[in-house]
Amino acid sequence: MVLLTASVAGAFQGEYALSQAGCALHSPALLAELGLNVAWLQPGEGLSRRGTQAAAVFHGDVLRKLLLQIAAADRAAGHRPGESLLAWWNKTVGPAFLRLAGGGTGAWIRDVTKLRVNLDNDRYEGSEVARDEDGVAQRGYQLGLLSTLLDSGRLLAQVAWDGLRAGELPLTAPFVQPGTLMEEGDSLREDRGLIDGAEMTVLKRDLKVDVIVPLKSNMAAYRMALVLAEGHPHRWQRHPTRRKQEIQKVTDIAGDWETCEVELNACVVRQWHEKKQCYEYWVFATTNLERSATGIIRDYEARSECEEDHRQTKGPDWELEEYLSTKLVEILYHVLIVLFAYNLCQVYSQTEAGQRYLGQTKRARRRATRRELQVVVVAGAAYAVLDWLTVLGVLLSLEGDAKERLQALVQRLQAGLGAVSA
Repeated sequence: MVLLTASVAGAFQGEYALSQAGCALHSPALLAELGLNVAWLQPGEGLSRRGTQAAAVFHGDVLRKLLLQIAAADRAAGHRPGESLLAWWNKTVGPAFLRLAGGGTGAWIRDVTKLRVNLDNDRYEGSEVARDEDGVAQRGYQLGLLSTLLDSGRLLAQVAWDGLRAGELPLTAPFVQPGTLMEEGDSLREDRGLIDGAEMTVLKRDLKVDVIVPLKSNMAAYRMALVLAEGHPHRWQRHPTRRKQEIQKVTDIAGDWETCEVELNACVVRQWHEKKQCYEYWVFATTNLERSATGIIRDYEARSECEEDHRQTKGPDWELEEYLSTKLVEILYHVLIVLFAYNLCQVYSQTEAGQRYLGQTKRARRRATRRELQVVVVAGAAYAVLDWLTVLGVLLSLEGDAKERLQALVQRLQAGLGAVSA
């Protein structure tokens, strides 16, 4: 538990290297918030015999050794290194967060994001080389996610992992099979890359979960939706959020889609293209036959917000793609710890105390915290985190021998700084 806490603390501090995980335990302000107290250890008394000559609770070498043991056990069981970490998240962590959030709103998102590494470094264990939509070669992994929406924000409930050449649909198929975290009456927002008629049938008919998905232009259901919409020109109405677009609900568009055995309605969206002098169309299909055109659009718009959220997790705020190891088990551990820290922020934002941080990135919150100067007062094996004004008031009131000792300490520190400068 100490190792896990330190790793999550490191993710909050932006320290992504395993060797720096121990430094997370040197943040008394954060540890105090977590309700923990730490006794400084004598050299050699840490959790690892090697690398503990500094006064640290543990060294990153401890965590690395434990992860390598996990990788060896996974291989012995016929699994890829780190597979047990994924199972730990899906069986324990995700459901625990879901319970903590009261089950979410019943709206879910399934998606896949690419995690890229150095193309020229083939030592990244389990990584694959593939080409993107523009034909550019890239190396890395794919991270599948099943997220539940909250009143504001979302929780990452389940994860899947594979190389870049893996298909997105097979990667995330376990999320929507019987035994899924989704319950009867819930709804799932899909990306067009995850369209599968048989899967939609199982979700709606067997699991009683509705699906909202944008259709591809080469699909018969897409063409059917356009024919029905243009056959009723008087039914177009304003888009609820986009001024230049119009929407219309059409019904029973499944048509010749043999693998989709449930009824589908859709919202057709159109926008006039000035250069082409014609309309552009988008079709959003749903198995929820009661939803209006506006309802279908609003259901799916929540997904676009999560796409921006994905972009931020891979940027400097969360450093999801920053790896200082090429071993798969260490990469997986880093990714899961970042997701763990992200979920903690999402849960906290639902509380009354966390409402003030809505709309702020982790980096912005960290900058605001750093403006508050704090002082750590250590007495034996315990410490207290105090604001600077409180400490300053105490120091100014010192008299006699205590004041003389403080002045001597300041002089020694000043002399030391002078020597370093020289």
